[in-house]
Amino acid sequence: MPNVAVVTDSTADFSHAAPAELGVVVLPLTVNWGRDVLRDGVDITPSEFCTRLRVDPDVPHTAAPPLGIFEEVYRNLLATHDAVISIHISSRLSATHGVASTAAKSVDPRRVYVVDSLTVSIDLAWLVQRAAEMARAGASAEDILPALSAMIPRMRICVTLDTLEYLHRGGRIGKAQAFLGGLLNVKPIVHVLDGEVHPLERVRTRAASLRRIAELAQAVGPKELVAVAHVDCEEEARTLAENVARREGLSTVPVAELGAVLATHCGPGLLGFGCLLADAGR
Repeated sequence: MPNVAVVTDSTADFSHAAPAELGVVVLPLTVNWGRDVLRDGVDITPSEFCTRLRVDPDVPHTAAPPLGIFEEVYRNLLATHDAVISIHISSRLSATHGVASTAAKSVDPRRVYVVDSLTVSIDLAWLVQRAAEMARAGASAEDILPALSAMIPRMRICVTLDTLEYLHRGGRIGKAQAFLGGLLNVKPIVHVLDGEVHPLERVRTRAASLRRIAELAQAVGPKELVAVAHVDCEEEARTLAENVARREGLSTVPVAELGAVLATHCGPGLLGFGCLLADAGR
């Protein structure tokens, strides 16, 4: 058993390896919808979420895992591990990191390390995967944390949205607020920068936005990892993955579907890529 346990939350979308295979503990955020409190990935799947979204007049809201859950998980893991590394969605996009930090201080701040990924989705999952693989190989927390810190600046995630309505409604729109004016019949392209959603470009049609996403994936430069992410548009995601693979000279590019919590804030039709840029120092 590794000396270091790894924890994350349900906004990590794994494209290369399942969290159970990695020995990672995933704490679900919740979708509060009418009278229902639904644990992301446990009580509701992405497809169930999108099906309900089309017919339910109630607006879903999301919440971080409760403090008590974090405390319980940390205590249980410390009973069998030397340390816990807990890696979460950007603190500028969710309260989850703050709740985890409070729990760590309550349980054992010298043995529980909370990492602000400053990202989300497939990029977050790669950080978690790297930590889990290093832990399995016998690395200590003191070895793993600098490796994660070195990865975070090399993360990129860029997506096109059918609409900014969901980001605006959920208060996660960030610097993309500038896109709200005059967006009729325009498809926004946004990216995560310094832990926030920023505007990048806007194009006129869905087809143009998909072509542009593929071009942007190539333009960011050499990559160590790349994957495609989507909400309720798997066929387009497969096409984009094939396009990116062809441009990058890869046999395949993995595809991940965002969970219900992220879908709440992005809406159906999100499509884009995440990547880990190659380490220029190697």
